[in-house]
Amino acid sequence: MDKEKRGIFNVTFNQKKTTPIKTDIEIIEDVIIDYLVHYIKGWHNVRRDKGRGAEHIKLHLEKGSEGEITIEELVNLGNSIREYMKIFKEPYLEDVSKDGKVFEWENERGVRFRVATDKLKGEGLIPPLSPSDEIIITFYSDRNLKERMTFKNPRVEQYYANINKNEKSNPQDSDMEAMKKDNTKPKTSALEHFRNKHKEHKQNIDSTKHTRRNRQ
Repeated sequence: MDKEKRGIFNVTFNQKKTTPIKTDIEIIEDVIIDYLVHYIKGWHNVRRDKGRGAEHIKLHLEKGSEGEITIEELVNLGNSIREYMKIFKEPYLEDVSKDGKVFEWENERGVRFRVATDKLKGEGLIPPLSPSDEIIITFYSDRNLKERMTFKNPRVEQYYANINKNEKSNPQDSDMEAMKKDNTKPKTSALEHFRNKHKEHKQNIDSTKHTRRNRQ
């Protein structure tokens, strides 16, 4: 895992408080300007079912949860946001009187995702953040929701509507693209390797317990 992915993982599961995610890089008069959002530890209130940051987002990692996401989708969040920025150039400002913005996209399997950000305010600062910094409030998909996610950004909605229309009118081209993606899939990631090892370990434990019961 590279530094960004490792940072997201450590904020979610370890003691790291915050990590930056580059959303875009712009060069102005030979000066590189990074546009960042911050992924923070955050909090989750069970009674109110509200929160922000990793403590709130990781509830969506639970299998079968509403808005379910995978570990791979979470640690690759930076890549997904940058791909969004390449196409749409800027996040969507839903309410011009507020600071909240959204990034939305659809993956190759038709699953839709949304990231919501806002300015850090109200509940104390986390060094080195300032009140002008944007933080990730939540990240979720439309898995296990009652209805498919409707994109808030009309440009995003139109973009994927056009893609789906083209795929229906050219099914052979769509099949060829799918074959290309299968042939260019990366090798097993470190996270996937760890997950497989964990699964094997659990299966070995279950098998040992079963054998002992049969002997008894």
